[in-house]
Amino acid sequence: MKRTLKNVTLLVIFLSFSVAIIAQKNISDKQILKHIKGKEIEWIPDTPSYAKVKMKSTKKWGIYHIEAYEYSDEEIEELLLDDKFEINFEEVVAPKFDSISWFKDMEPFVIVKNNKKYGILLNPYEIPDAVERANCIYDAIKVKEVDDKYYALVKQNEKWGLVDWFEDVVLVDPTFDNPEDVPLVWIEGWAIDTFKESKKKLKADILIFDEGNSDGVFKARNKATKKWGMYQSLGENDLTTLIPAKYDSIRFFGYNSKYTAVYNKGKVGMHLSYWSYNENTKLSVPCAYEDYKNFDANGVLKLAMKKDGKWGWVNWLTGKEESEFKHKTLDNLPYPYYKQDIWIED
Repeated sequence: MKRTLKNVTLLVIFLSFSVAIIAQKNISDKQILKHIKGKEIEWIPDTPSYAKVKMKSTKKWGIYHIEAYEYSDEEIEELLLDDKFEINFEEVVAPKFDSISWFKDMEPFVIVKNNKKYGILLNPYEIPDAVERANCIYDAIKVKEVDDKYYALVKQNEKWGLVDWFEDVVLVDPTFDNPEDVPLVWIEGWAIDTFKESKKKLKADILIFDEGNSDGVFKARNKATKKWGMYQSLGENDLTTLIPAKYDSIRFFGYNSKYTAVYNKGKVGMHLSYWSYNENTKLSVPCAYEDYKNFDANGVLKLAMKKDGKWGWVNWLTGKEESEFKHKTLDNLPYPYYKQDIWIED
């Protein structure tokens, strides 16, 4: 029964679109343009009754929903009509752009152009002031879809960055030579205000929230030094430094983790968690190692690290090397019998 009802619905939609197409085919584009005072018209593929129209008054393009019909002589006589043509149109996007495209494949926005600059147009059926919000200020825009999320890469002054296409907020400052190098930062709506305030306060050019943690934790890169730090913001004027901005890159803390990896000059070290050690948090293992691996040794977390191509054990709390570094693979490491303290003694 469901399949039958669906087929009937699709048939009705198809016939409706077909009638619209057939009716419009009987009326020339020239007649339609004359009626709506347009200069050029381009019908949108796979979207019956929708067209891009360049208006005479503005010499700009807009989007219109157009229904046109040519009456037969019999209908004119029967209905006492003065004109054999009936043309109805609805302005969907006001004619304010030098170029415009239309939505396809569930895209949440499209690219528009004005005065050789590009902007983002939201769906006008969902956002009533979409045209007013379209700010054409970019030299180029590229749309990228990853995991059902859409990203807007923008170019300004020969450099690429990233903007939040809905809020029109700069997520990544345009500092990259290639769009492929721009990190794809995603900010949920609830975090936008925190993002804007923290980015300004920290003088950051990139700010990335921990998607696995909803308690306001994020990494930020200082615009001047290009060094990363980690922070937490739980509200207005509430900003806690978890890791100072001294590192080339940082990994977020795992669930209930006592430490995380930080990197400088291609080498990795470990930084203790602020939530576990408060004012005693610090870089406990220097950035002097090539790689690392965590192990569970009978319920106690132990840290193996690689130095000069060889593996050994390191106390993640104190930074003390607990074994020689002479093993080429992790499989050859001996069992870590050393005592691994968890808390710092006063």
